[in-house]
Amino acid sequence: MPVCYDKIIIIIFCDAMFKSILNKIRHKYSHFKVNHVNIYGIKSPYHFDRQREQYCINEPDAHTLDHTEIVLYSWNIYKQKLNAAIDELSYMLNKADIVMLQEARESETLMSLISSHTFKAIHVVAFKDGHYANGVMTISKTAPICYSAQKYSEPWIRFPKSGLIATYPLSNGQHLMVANFHAVNFSLGLKDFMQQLRTIFDILQQHTGPIVLGGDFNTWRKSRYLYVKRLIRELNLKEIQYPIDQRTKVMGKVLDHIFVRGLHVKEAKTYNISASDHNPIRLKLSCEE
Repeated sequence: MPVCYDKIIIIIFCDAMFKSILNKIRHKYSHFKVNHVNIYGIKSPYHFDRQREQYCINEPDAHTLDHTEIVLYSWNIYKQKLNAAIDELSYMLNKADIVMLQEARESETLMSLISSHTFKAIHVVAFKDGHYANGVMTISKTAPICYSAQKYSEPWIRFPKSGLIATYPLSNGQHLMVANFHAVNFSLGLKDFMQQLRTIFDILQQHTGPIVLGGDFNTWRKSRYLYVKRLIRELNLKEIQYPIDQRTKVMGKVLDHIFVRGLHVKEAKTYNISASDHNPIRLKLSCEE
C-alpha cells in the first residue's frame, strides 16, 4: 500500500500548529494567575482557622439573612462583555440576598454597582486580563462568617478557574453554606473535573447546616453530569426542578445547576436573556422546619 506523504506532512503540520497555539495560550495565562482574594464592603478582617481550614471573620456582622425567605441567583456573567450585563445584574441586586457570579470581571462599573447597593462581595481571582481580575464572585447582603477559595487550571490550556465556599448567618441561628462553582472545561477524561469537584465536596461534607451548591458545571458530557449526581447523593443534596427550564445547553446538555440541602424551594425560575452566553437561575428558599 503506497505511503501518502502529503497526508503525513499535513498531520505533522497541524499537530505542530496545535501545540504552538496551545503553548501560547498556556504562556499567556501562566503570567496572569493571581493567588489572592479581593473583599469588598466588609470592614472586619478574616483570619485563617486551622481547624476549619477556612478564613473566618474576626467580628461577625450583626445582620443575618432571613431564614424564611432567601432570594438567590446564579449566573455566568461572561465577563460583562455584553452591553446589558450590568443592567441585568442591577435588577438582580434589587431583589437578591445572594448572587453567585461566574466569570465576573472586576471592572469599575461592576464594583460601583455593588457599592451603590451596599452589598458585600468576595472575588476569588483566577487570572488578570489586562488591568482587570477575573473569577467567581459571591455578592451578599451580609458578610460571610467564613470562606474558602479554590483555584484550578484547565489540564490542557492551563486556563485558570476558581471556586468559592462562603458561610452566612441566618436569623434562626443556623449557618448557610454557599458554594459558587465554575468547572474546568477542556479535559478529555473525568480526572480533572472529578478532582475539582471533590475539593469542594470535602468542605461541604463537614457542614451540618443548610447548603447551596451552584454555578457553571460545564456538564456538556453525560459522564460529567452522572459524576455530579453521584456526589450530590453522598451529601443528600437535591436537584432543583424548574417549571420552565431555560438554562443554557451545549450539545443538548445543561451547563448550569443548583443543588440544595436543608432548604425548601419556594420558587425556581430561569430567564432567557441576551446579556450573557448563559441564562441566570433564580431561587426563593427557606429553611426546612
